[in-house]
Amino acid sequence: MATITKRTNKSGTYYYLVESARVNGKPRVVKQVYLGTAERIEKAMSSASGTASIPTPHQVMVYEFGAVAALYSIAERLSIAKIIDDVAGKRKQGLSVSSSILLAAINRAVAPTSKNSFFEWFDQTVLYKMFPGGSEKNLSSQGFWSNMAILDEDKIRRIEDEITKRIMELYDIDMECLLFDNTNFFTYLDSGNPSSLAKRGHGKEKRADLKIVGLSLMVSPYRNIPLFHEAYPGNSHDAQQFAEIINRLKDRYQMLNKGECTLTLVFDKGNNNEENIRLLLQSEPCPFHFVGGLRLNQCNELLDIPQSSYIPLGPPFSDETAYRGKKLVYGKEFTVVVTFNPELYNAQMAGILGNISTCKKALAALQERLRLRHAGSITKGKQPTVESITKSINRILSAEYMNDIIEVAGVTEQGCTPVISYTLNNERLTQIQERILGKTILFTDQHDWSNEQIVTAYRSQHHIEDAFRQMKDTKYLSFRPIRHFTDEHIRVHAFYCVLALMLTSLMNAELERMGHKMSIHRMLDEFQKAKQVISVYASHGKKPTMTTGYSRLEGIAKDYADAYNLLQYVEWS
Repeated sequence: MATITKRTNKSGTYYYLVESARVNGKPRVVKQVYLGTAERIEKAMSSASGTASIPTPHQVMVYEFGAVAALYSIAERLSIAKIIDDVAGKRKQGLSVSSSILLAAINRAVAPTSKNSFFEWFDQTVLYKMFPGGSEKNLSSQGFWSNMAILDEDKIRRIEDEITKRIMELYDIDMECLLFDNTNFFTYLDSGNPSSLAKRGHGKEKRADLKIVGLSLMVSPYRNIPLFHEAYPGNSHDAQQFAEIINRLKDRYQMLNKGECTLTLVFDKGNNNEENIRLLLQSEPCPFHFVGGLRLNQCNELLDIPQSSYIPLGPPFSDETAYRGKKLVYGKEFTVVVTFNPELYNAQMAGILGNISTCKKALAALQERLRLRHAGSITKGKQPTVESITKSINRILSAEYMNDIIEVAGVTEQGCTPVISYTLNNERLTQIQERILGKTILFTDQHDWSNEQIVTAYRSQHHIEDAFRQMKDTKYLSFRPIRHFTDEHIRVHAFYCVLALMLTSLMNAELERMGHKMSIHRMLDEFQKAKQVISVYASHGKKPTMTTGYSRLEGIAKDYADAYNLLQYVEWS
């Protein structure tokens, strides 16, 4: 219902068109439009009747509204600013630590930028309303570094603990099954940088020339909501990192769930070793159940079981089959489930056939170059040797299974030039098709779970893989590039990047509960269209009058703005 209200101050009397509605059972102002003085309204009425000209704005200002307001709304409902300031303490000057971290998280979520360009981004959003202290000085690189220096590793953990508690209070998240995994991100840190976190290691983005920083995450299967994170040295092996934080994962779970420990932790085979399984199952501080994967070469005898011994998996696994049994793994008997997925089989077979074709073409081209050199048609370049040609063959056959399927009879010398010959081993290709392709081996201590429950739990890993993939996006939620040079700053950077993922995941979950299910990328695309538009009218020496409106506040952004009263953050005071 819309009403016209009057406000009087020292400069005069002004009128507003106000629309109210009930939000969560309480009356709220959901829309407010400045109408101006009585004289201005009279002129507008005259204009509408054709007796006066329509005024032209002196200036129009457009601000980012939809996504930044939605993320701020979630942060406010979680009391994140209070949590950060309670742990970090409030500064006597400059921007508060909580303001720096929240602004950095929102920026990472919607428009990742360097700290040198941060104020330029901030100044084009409605966040100036929520963060009145956001001056160019306070939002400089030095301003951020001053606040980042206050947050050490212990404070970050305490803050994350309290935020996770609030999430559990406000959101109905199933704690029976959680997902764990590691990834890493490349940096541009100089080789001489002494950071203990940025190290050369096995980069998952194939940048062996750059230092990398590792990141561990524990997330919920529901909308990828992160509940635990830790930055770690990039040269640490996944299984080694897992061993170091298992007890911290247990501590976090006990803090969130005061009752009996019933959690099943899901992780991939890269985290496996005997010590890690022992730590998971031990009773102190509490035992975890688990579902994990095994490498195929750990269970060769299971690969020989004929397909006739497999049974169909029930919904939602159409056309898939499984074999179930018990096996001694890492010194203890577990339930093992071998699955056969026709779609995975077809995809793997297509990859193998493609690799065979590529390898045969490369070997044929190498053969031809050697023939031409032997015939004297090629004389330039370094003379090939048996050793150099063997290295070339190894590179060509480096794709999975190619060394088994394509047999090179040997590299021999013909005169001064090596020659090669090769054949396709069809028998070995058939063995790979029958024994390996399409199969996955899972193991668990949940002996009472059905095959479907075990497979569903393990495949829910795609949620954490989606989270990592999102953090490696270049448009939204980007973890890279890491523009920090000390371990302390890198840890804070990891914290606000994970906080950005947390806020967007919760926003995504709220939209799903409203009936709008979509990816985070598409969600942010839609919300980024919603802008606040402020029109400024000259008033001949008096204070200019301004009106506010919204461009493209429609669809899911409009539904969300109505449900969570986003306009409250930008109403005129």
